[in-house]
Amino acid sequence: MADGGDRHDADDVGLKEESIQAKTGDFSNWMSKLPPRLCCEPLKNIAIPGSHDSFSFYLDDTSEVAAGSPDTVRNLVSVFGATAKKIVHNWSVTQSLTFKEQLDHGIRYLDLRVSTRAHTSDLFFVHGLFGNTVESGLREINEWLDAHPKEVVLIDFNHFYDMSAEDHQILVLQIQQIFGDKVCPLMDIDKSALNVLWDNKWQVIVFYCHDDTTIDKTQLWPSNCIQSIWPNTTEAPKMVNRLEAYLTRGRPNDKFYVSQGVLTPTGTTILQRISSNLKDVCAPVAMKNLLFFLKNKSIGPKGINIVIADFVELDDFVSKVLALNPSE
Repeated sequence: MADGGDRHDADDVGLKEESIQAKTGDFSNWMSKLPPRLCCEPLKNIAIPGSHDSFSFYLDDTSEVAAGSPDTVRNLVSVFGATAKKIVHNWSVTQSLTFKEQLDHGIRYLDLRVSTRAHTSDLFFVHGLFGNTVESGLREINEWLDAHPKEVVLIDFNHFYDMSAEDHQILVLQIQQIFGDKVCPLMDIDKSALNVLWDNKWQVIVFYCHDDTTIDKTQLWPSNCIQSIWPNTTEAPKMVNRLEAYLTRGRPNDKFYVSQGVLTPTGTTILQRISSNLKDVCAPVAMKNLLFFLKNKSIGPKGINIVIADFVELDDFVSKVLALNPSE
């Protein structure tokens, strides 16, 4: 889609025009530097860079296979052991940066998957293998927020594995205890502008994709508050076509909207390039085509909102997403 709706008097704004932050290269406080009229816009109407499987920097290549992994992965590891785990690790890691480094880099949307683990009461981030504990990750994010009081992070818990109702309650309690009064309660999405969040000292919006848990939790935003478009393909042209098709059909007015600029390797992809990894095989072509998709796009109720990618340090991804936000 060439045009994305309400352009806020910025008809020529796109990747061709850089924002103030893009020109300076400092993205650690980009929200606080937005022009006043964008600070009054709902967050669903501005461009926000995010990361896919944001925690995967922390994946442990010596861990057991995590819940949610295909049987083919489990069978491979059961036969070939540590060697197979290295392969799984190479194709499961989607980020080179820690949470803090991503946030310093300008990432403001984090994509999280959580699982229980045998022989421990701790909860863990997972993608093929186990990563760090959820508690340690959330504390890292909170410490960063303490040092950046006008930045807001959108945290999306969208996959859960082997979790009981009690496990969900434990996770919700951790969120409440770690972030405290920083958590923005569920509210009219059209009022979720930066100036409103700043006035209330809210810095975290928590999406939680488990409706039985969110039904009585006002601090959690349920799954119907966000739409995320996953192209689910190994082919870059198909990725672009699917992102374009969904945007062209018209995004919902009452939701945040995520465009996933990622390629998903199949078992065949991995077997054909078994000594390689996701960063070398899929990420560069995905990023090149994602940036092509973003050309001539705009923000607004029908435009680009959250854009996520693998290896977010590649190709000035963050600056090119933020360039969609007019600088005046």
